[in-house]
Amino acid sequence: MNNRLFPWVLRLGALLLLASCAAPRGPVDFVDPAIEQVWPASPAEPRIKLLRQISGAADLRDKNSRGHRLMRWLTGGSDEQLPLVAPYGIATDGQGTLWITDPGLRGVQVLDLARRKASLWTMAGKRSYANPAGICFDPVRQRIYVADSLDLRVIALALDGRLLFELQPERPWGRPGGLGLDPQGNLLVADVLLGQIRRFTPEGTELSAFGSPTTPDGLFNRPLAVATDKTGQIYVIDSLNFQIEILSATGEAVAVIGQLGDAPGSFSRPRGLALDQHGQIYVADAAFDNVQIFDQQGQLLAFFGGGGKHGLSLPAGMTIDDQNRIYVVDSFNHRIQIYQLVEVQK
Repeated sequence: MNNRLFPWVLRLGALLLLASCAAPRGPVDFVDPAIEQVWPASPAEPRIKLLRQISGAADLRDKNSRGHRLMRWLTGGSDEQLPLVAPYGIATDGQGTLWITDPGLRGVQVLDLARRKASLWTMAGKRSYANPAGICFDPVRQRIYVADSLDLRVIALALDGRLLFELQPERPWGRPGGLGLDPQGNLLVADVLLGQIRRFTPEGTELSAFGSPTTPDGLFNRPLAVATDKTGQIYVIDSLNFQIEILSATGEAVAVIGQLGDAPGSFSRPRGLALDQHGQIYVADAAFDNVQIFDQQGQLLAFFGGGGKHGLSLPAGMTIDDQNRIYVVDSFNHRIQIYQLVEVQK
């Protein structure tokens, strides 16, 4: 054999061996011990602790592992593959898998913290993503929903990225945005341009659509995100009315939180929305570079983020798992921030 070819044959064989071996699922490393950041700062009792920051595939790897060293040898030393470019929406299974819509890559990044691996979905069926935005995970049916705001479709995906089906709206989409699931597994879609929340069965058939019960025209003004709680109450970011509307499961008015302003408790550019296991409401504001926490009565409980090394810049989508870990898309810093709600000792 030609001596010049032998090293590359050896490398190819090693690469095929690596590809044939599925990465084992290990313990999920949610915590970076080098980070010591809490809100509020001492001497106040902390409410939120920053656990970890992830900017892409490179942050998942154990750089001292044999497999990582072998991969660097095979690829010539580059390990900065699959960075987050323009992340927007996020979903998680709470077990270490994150799905992140990234319009900058025109795809969905999948970060598996347990297996320390990443992948990128750029196709859904035979069509490429144009501008994937809203995303959510259905734990009962083990599927992912993605809203593509430019391609004007909402799709259901298997956990390996295969297209299952496309939702069938009764009338054309205005612009599908934020997604959420109600307790029955129905999908709620914030239609940004139509100013409505549209509800679909798990099979993709539209059930109903409703707007704001508090505005003169009965519509939301650019609804960007939607979430529900365990009782079925619906929470909507009504972004250009600078408020969070709380509605009953059938769309009747329950409460309104916030107003336009630059003081804590108000909003300027609300983008992300989630609820924790206690029913507390979290709102990410891209102008304030923080996340504010409210109770059900609209009282501001705390806020976190801000500037600096461990701060937020233009936060966007967010979600919270059943362990009250808070995942925030730190879009301008091209990363995901994972926090923990610190339970108050009574």
